[in-house]
Amino acid sequence: MSTRKLLLDFHAHIETSVLQDVENSSDQLFAESVGSLARPATNYMTEAGLFLSYAARYVANPDEVELLKMGPDPEKTQADSRRQSQIILKKGFRDIRKTIEALPEEQFSEMIMPMWRKEITKGHFLLYALAHVLYHDGQLALTQLMSGDQEIHWIKAL
Repeated sequence: MSTRKLLLDFHAHIETSVLQDVENSSDQLFAESVGSLARPATNYMTEAGLFLSYAARYVANPDEVELLKMGPDPEKTQADSRRQSQIILKKGFRDIRKTIEALPEEQFSEMIMPMWRKEITKGHFLLYALAHVLYHDGQLALTQLMSGDQEIHWIKAL
């Protein structure tokens, strides 16, 4: 299996599953923080979408795209609603899919230096970006559970 096919298959699964969880969340759940340290879902799910778009741009043009700073940027990741977060997530999924589709197969093994200053391949970085969304989807699933929603929404997407 080619790297492109592997990433596109994983992308399709992640996109469908994550958006299923987002669609089955209320606006109220997205707006509230759980506990004193947690960020609201509008923040971390928006961050996930923005990171997908960033990863797509960076992999396509690593010498032209400025490296992100480590950690969340509250000014850049604040959305006003679940719907706004969902739009940003959908754009991120679309951006990264287009980059995966357009990248020549041999470029998936080219080395790049992301923000944590450890060289990895472009393919690995794209996989990392998709896994990052899964991490935040896990936060959302936990928030759903803590608010009394015991349904496993993402499984409907399989």
